[in-house]
Amino acid sequence: MTTASVPSLTVAIPTLGRAILIQTLESLTRTGGFNEIEVIVAGAIKDPVVLQRVNELRQQYPQIRHMDVSFPAGDSSEKKNIGCRSARAAIVAFIDDDVVVGLDWPQRILEPFSDPAVGLVSGPSLVPDDLPLMARLAGVALASKAAGYVSERYLAGRSDIREVKWSRLIGCNMAYRKTVLERLGGFDPKFYPGEEMIAAYKATQAGFKLMFCPQATLYHYPRATLMRFCRQIYSYGATRIRLYRAGVEFEWTALIPALWLASLLVLGIGALWCRFAWLLLLLDMALYMLAALAITVDKFRETGKGWDLLMFFLIPVMHLSYGLAEWAEIFIRDRDFSDQSVRKGA
Repeated sequence: MTTASVPSLTVAIPTLGRAILIQTLESLTRTGGFNEIEVIVAGAIKDPVVLQRVNELRQQYPQIRHMDVSFPAGDSSEKKNIGCRSARAAIVAFIDDDVVVGLDWPQRILEPFSDPAVGLVSGPSLVPDDLPLMARLAGVALASKAAGYVSERYLAGRSDIREVKWSRLIGCNMAYRKTVLERLGGFDPKFYPGEEMIAAYKATQAGFKLMFCPQATLYHYPRATLMRFCRQIYSYGATRIRLYRAGVEFEWTALIPALWLASLLVLGIGALWCRFAWLLLLLDMALYMLAALAITVDKFRETGKGWDLLMFFLIPVMHLSYGLAEWAEIFIRDRDFSDQSVRKGA
C-alpha cells in the first residue's frame, strides 16, 4: 500500500508500550492482504528496546504509524479516539496490544460490513496454548459457563456470522464504521473498562447492527497472576453497575454474583443466631460448589487438559470479585481501573 492509496482497514492499537506489543504487530504483518491495511499504534513507549523494534517495523512497513500519546484519565478511550480520528480507512478495528491475530483476521472482520446496515463487528478472543498455569486458568474460566453469556466472546462457536446484542461485543476484537463512531462522539473517557460497551449500546440503539463473526479470531493473553485477574474481574463488575447507571439495557443475570454474595452475608449473619439459617448457608455453599464442579468438568471434557481442573478453585474467586465490585460501585463510584492508573500508583 502506498501512502496515497486508501487502506481497506485501519487497525488502531492503544498501548502502554509493553513488550508483547511487538508480537501483536508481527502477527498483523503475517496476515493476508496486510499491504492494504493501515496500523496506528497509539501510546507512549518508554522501553527503549520495544521502541527500537517498533521503529524497525515502521521502516519495514510504512503503513505502521506510531502516535506518542498518553492521558491522565480515560487513557484507553482517548487513545482509541485518536486512532479513529487519524484513520484513513472507512472501517476502523480496535485490538489490544497483547493479542495475536489470525492469518485471515482482516478479511474476516471486514466481511460483515458488506451489509450497509452493519455498524460494528466483533470476533472471538481465544485462549493461546503457550501460557503459564495461572494465565491458562484465567482464560479457560472466562471461556467457561461460569462466565455466563460472557463466555461466548471467548469461543469461536458456530461458523455463521450472526447478529448479537451490544453486551456480546468484546473490546479487544472489534471494528466500527468510522462514520458510526464519529456519530456517537467516539468512546466515552469516563468508562474503563466498558467504553466499548456503552458505544456498542448506543450504536445498536441508533439502529445499526452488531455482528459477531466467529471466524474473525485472535488470541488474547490473559492476566498472568491471581491478583491481576482479580483486579480485571473486579473492574468488570464495577463497570456493569456504571453501565446500568448510564441507562443501558438491564440484564439481571449480570447481578447473580452480587446476589449470591449478599445471600452468603445474610445467611452468615443469621447463622449466628438461627440453626435454620446455618443449614441454608451450608445448602447455598454446597449447591454452588456442585455447580462449579459441573462447570469445571464440562470445560475439562472440552479441552482435555488435566490442569484445567484447577479452574474449580478459581471460579469462586471470579464470582466473589465480580459481586463485591458490583456492591462497592454503588457506594464508591467511578474508580479508575486503567492500567495507566496502576503505573501511577493509584
